[in-house]
Amino acid sequence: MKRSVAAATAVALLMLAGCAQKPAPESGFKDPIALSYVQAHGLKVDVQLPQAFVSASTVIDSKTALEAASSSQNLVASSGNTAGLAGLLVASLINTQMGSGSLQRDAEKAALKDSRPMADLLAGVPLQERLQRRFQDASKAADLKQGEGQVTARLLIEPKLMLTPDRGSFILINQVQVQDIAGSPLYRMRIEVASQPIRQCGKQCIDDGSLELAKVTAVLDECIDESMRVLATDLMQPPPPPAAQETLRYVLDGQRVVERGYQLANSGSYWRYRNLYGAVKSVPVPFEDALTQAQLQQVYAH
Repeated sequence: MKRSVAAATAVALLMLAGCAQKPAPESGFKDPIALSYVQAHGLKVDVQLPQAFVSASTVIDSKTALEAASSSQNLVASSGNTAGLAGLLVASLINTQMGSGSLQRDAEKAALKDSRPMADLLAGVPLQERLQRRFQDASKAADLKQGEGQVTARLLIEPKLMLTPDRGSFILINQVQVQDIAGSPLYRMRIEVASQPIRQCGKQCIDDGSLELAKVTAVLDECIDESMRVLATDLMQPPPPPAAQETLRYVLDGQRVVERGYQLANSGSYWRYRNLYGAVKSVPVPFEDALTQAQLQQVYAH
């Protein structure tokens, strides 16, 4: 009997752990022949728009989250000691309803509400046709050879727009694949481009929360252009040596970002890097203690 209770308790713990864990992002990759295949056959752009194009990042106050986590931990510990599996399950239920689980649900509801103005603004735009055309034009401008005839590479792009925590800008997240004529992926990467501010700013720079379609689409177009420039550059870029890994630091929308990865050559007002999952990120702010162009060339020459 004790064994069965212990086994059930272990299963419950695994279930709880599984609910708390998130799967790791899918790692990007690049086949050595990807660039030569595109150069030989060109590519055709295929944009696949998700049903929910606009979303918003979830925001949970760190102090509140710590308090909820501490209360939940104490509750689970006391219930587990006094009531075994039943106490653990009851504690789990209370934790989900009143603790960190509740905070997560509230944050998700708030994010959905915050994304509605942008979603409604873009609802009147034929997004599929517009994004197809814009990515096509941007790929040409980035000097990616365009495919003609039957034998071409397929550039599959699944874009998504996510509002940043302050809702004053967004990140254009592109799941990108380059496929050969048989549909086999030669290149797969997540390309993220952080936008310039999208909010209105009057004489006293008071944000009234309104959005202007012309401004939003102009900023979105800029992110699309940068996405295709990143793709073209990344196809030509040799893989970074392990010794080139470093800690990237920058401040975006008032939030300090620290992430391990590989700095890439910056372009114009954008600074780029590849994180350890293989995603390439482009942000409109400089890195702290960044390598110079000469240092980058020396790093990638080895």
